[in-house]
Amino acid sequence: ILRIPLVSPILLVVTIQCCHSFTVTNRDGLLVTETVPIQHAPWHHHGGARVSRRSSTSLGLARGTADLMTKRWFFPTTSERNNLKSNEEEEELTELERRSLRYAGDLIRSRMGWKYDNDTDADDDCGRTSKNTDETAQITNQRALELVKGRFLDLTCTMAGETAAESLFENAPEEDDDIIRGAIIAIQSLLILGSQVGVGGSPNQIKKSVSHLREDIEEASHHEKWDRNDVRRLKHDMDFTAATQLLAEVKKKRTPQGAFDLLVMLGVFGPHEELALLRSGFPTRFTDEEEAAAKEAAQSTRDPDELLGIRQDFTSMKVYTIDGKDTSDVDDGLSVEVLKNADGTTRNRYWIHIADADRWATRDSGLFEVARKRATSVYLPSGSVPMFPSSIGNGVMSLRQGSECCAVSLGVELLPDGSIDPESISVTPSKVQVSYRLTYDQVDEMFDAGVAYFEEWELGAMLTAATKRRELRAKNGSSEGRVTTPIPQASLKVVEDEEGEDNIRIELDIEVTHNAGSNQTSIAEVSTAENEHAAPASQAFLLVTEMMIMAGEAIGKWRTKVLTQDIRSDVAAADTAAVPLLKNGIELPFRSQVEPDFRARASEVKVLQGLKETNNGYPHAWYFRRFFKPVKVTSDHKPHFGLGVECYVQWSSPIRRFGDLQAHAAIKRYLRRKRVNDLILKGSPIPSEITAIDLGCHLPVEGHKVQSVDDIDYKIGLALGRAARVVQRRSQEYWIFEYIRRMSAEKAEQEVPFECIVLGCVDPERLQYAVYVKALGLEHRYLSEMGSLKVGQTLWLRVANLNPRMGQLTLSLASRGSGLASRTAAAAAA
Repeated sequence: ILRIPLVSPILLVVTIQCCHSFTVTNRDGLLVTETVPIQHAPWHHHGGARVSRRSSTSLGLARGTADLMTKRWFFPTTSERNNLKSNEEEEELTELERRSLRYAGDLIRSRMGWKYDNDTDADDDCGRTSKNTDETAQITNQRALELVKGRFLDLTCTMAGETAAESLFENAPEEDDDIIRGAIIAIQSLLILGSQVGVGGSPNQIKKSVSHLREDIEEASHHEKWDRNDVRRLKHDMDFTAATQLLAEVKKKRTPQGAFDLLVMLGVFGPHEELALLRSGFPTRFTDEEEAAAKEAAQSTRDPDELLGIRQDFTSMKVYTIDGKDTSDVDDGLSVEVLKNADGTTRNRYWIHIADADRWATRDSGLFEVARKRATSVYLPSGSVPMFPSSIGNGVMSLRQGSECCAVSLGVELLPDGSIDPESISVTPSKVQVSYRLTYDQVDEMFDAGVAYFEEWELGAMLTAATKRRELRAKNGSSEGRVTTPIPQASLKVVEDEEGEDNIRIELDIEVTHNAGSNQTSIAEVSTAENEHAAPASQAFLLVTEMMIMAGEAIGKWRTKVLTQDIRSDVAAADTAAVPLLKNGIELPFRSQVEPDFRARASEVKVLQGLKETNNGYPHAWYFRRFFKPVKVTSDHKPHFGLGVECYVQWSSPIRRFGDLQAHAAIKRYLRRKRVNDLILKGSPIPSEITAIDLGCHLPVEGHKVQSVDDIDYKIGLALGRAARVVQRRSQEYWIFEYIRRMSAEKAEQEVPFECIVLGCVDPERLQYAVYVKALGLEHRYLSEMGSLKVGQTLWLRVANLNPRMGQLTLSLASRGSGLASRTAAAAAA
C-alpha cells in the first residue's frame, strides 16, 4: 500500500504486470493506491474492500494538481483572458495572483491562529500563533467588506456559513482592490473545490451533471457586478486552479477533502454540509431583493379574476387540508358537495381546491422570477429549500385554517365504477376558508375511531371514492395493481439536539408507499409481516393520493372538453360580435407513459410471474421496475401507464413546482379570455385594469394599450427538476449512511447485524445481488461470499466498510447469520 500525501505536485504511479491497481480515499483524505493480484481483485474478492465508484475522479484531480499550480486564474475581464499583449502584462498578473493568494492565506491563518512563517508546517497543531495578537488593534476594513458582500451567495448552505466567509475580510489589512478581489476569487474557488467531495464518474459524466447550469449564465466578471448567474458559471466551469494554489499557500492537502476540511475549520462549511445541493446550482437562500418582491406581492390587492367576476365564493364549504405534520406550505384542500337529483336522491361532487399561487406570483412580477430561477422546492432530510420565500409561501399563498384564501377549484363527479364523468367537471378561481387543518396521522385516527364516518362523514365519503378510484386504476394496469406489495422506504429527518453528535439527531421511519386498494387490509398486513419495522399503509395517504391523481386526470379531460365545446361556440358567436373575439385555447403539460411491450420480453415476464406466484413480494416489486418506461411531458392527451389513467396533468402543487405554477397560469388565462369574450358578446365593458399579461394576448379594444405577451414554455425548469431529484437522492444516501455510522459507533466493538432479503441478482458473473435491509428501509448491493443466492432468501449482514461522505457502504456476512445462511444456500443448491 502506497500512501501519497497530495502536498506534492507529483503523483507516483506504479504499474505491476498481472495485477490490478486501484485507489480509495482513507479517513484522513489521503489517496491510497493498492495493487492486488488479478485473482484477488476487489471486485472478485468476496467480502473484501470495494472499489469506490468515485475513485477515478479523485485520481484525476490528483494528476491535475501539478498543472493547476502553474495555471493562470485571475482574469478580471474576458478580454484580458484572451488578449495578454506582452510579457510585462503576464508578469503583472502573475504578481497579482501571488499577492492575492498570500493575502487570502493570511486571512485564513489569522482566523485559525496559524504562524505566518512559510517554513512553518500549518498541519502542525503545536506552537501556532497569530500575527494579530490581542495587543494589535482590530480595525474594520470597510472597503474589503464592500467588495466581499454577497460574493459567497449560494456557495454555502447556510447564512451563517456565508457570513463566516465574508467575516474573513472584516479585519483584513488595507490593500489594493484587485488584491482583495483576487483573494475573494481564491476563496470562491476553494468553496467550489470543497463541494466536490464524493463526486464520482468520468469527466463526461461530471460535465453532464452540471449541464443544466448553462441556462441563463453569462461570462463571469470579478469587478462590481456579481449575481447568481456568476455563481452558476463558477459551478458549471469547476475551475479549481485558485483553490489548489491557495491550499498550497496554507500548506493543506490539495484535494476536495483538504478544501472541505479547511472550510469546516473556518466555520464556513458545517461537518454535514449538503454538498450535492451546492453542486446543483440551486439557490440556497433568498436575497433581500427577493424577500422584498415577496413582501410586495403579499400586499397586492389586484386580482384580475375578481375584476372579471369569475372568482367564486366557496367560503361556505367545509374544507379539509391533510398534510404531513411538518408541512408549512399547504397547497391543496378537499371538500364534498351534496347535490340533489330530480328524483329526490343525492349524489356527491368532490372538490379539490389548489392554492392560487398565480394570484400572487403574476407572470410580470419579481416573485415569478424568484420561482423561475428555482423551478422546484427541494426537500432534504436536513430541511427544505422552498421555491418561494416562506413569508409568502407559508403566508397568503398557502391554504391557511380560518383565513379566506385564493384557490383554483376543480369539481368532479364519479360514475359507479369510479371513473370521471367528463360532463361534471368544473374549474374556477375561488375563495375558500379551511375548516380543518389535519395531519395524516390525525385522519387515520379519525378513521379508526369511526369519527370519519359520522361527525366528519365527508372524510369517509372521500375514502370510499378514493378506494373506487384505486380499484379502477389497478384494473387499468397501474403500478399499484401490478405491484401489490411495495418495498417500504426510509424517511429521514435531521433535527437539532444539544445532546446529539454535532448537536443533531437523525430520525428514521420506514413507510409503505401504497397498497392495492382492492383489499387494503390484507395487503397492509402482508407488507407489515414482510417488514415489521414498517408502518402499515395509511388510509389518509390513500385518500389524498387518489384525490390528487383524480385532479390530474380531470384537468386533462376538462381541457379536452373545452377545446371541443367552448371554442366551437366562440367561433359560432364570432359573426355576431361587435369587435373581434379573443382567440382562445389552452395547452397543458400532459405527462404520459407508454405500456411496456410484455410480448417482446416473454422470458422476463415468465420470471416476473414466477415471483408473483411464489409470493415473493419485495423481489417481485424490485423486478417489476425494469418494465417501466420513462415519463414524457408533451402537449398531447395520452395515457399514463404507471398511474392507470387516460391522461394526467401535474398541477396540484404550484407553491412547490414551477411547472404547476405555469399550468395554473394557462388555466386561468383560458378562463379569463372566455369571460372577456362573453363580455364582448353582451356588449358589456371590459375592466380597464385587465392587461395582456392577464389574458396571454393583446386585447383589441379601444382604451387598452398594446403590450408584449409572454408565451408559457413548459420546458423551463425541467432540467432543474431533474437535478433536484439527484440532490434529494444524494442527500438521502448521505444521511442514511451517517445514521448507520452512528448506530455502529454506539455499539463500539460489537457487531451490528442487519436482516436482509435478497431482491435479485444484478451481476451473475460477479455474484452481485440487490438486497433489502429491513431495519433501515434501504436497498443496496452485496457481493456474495457464499456462492449463488436464492431470490427471497434472508441473510444477516454487517457493515464491513462505510464512508458517508464518499457514498461508500460495503456489506459482508454477519457472524450471527453466516451459519444459517450457509446451510440455506447448501440446501438450495442440493
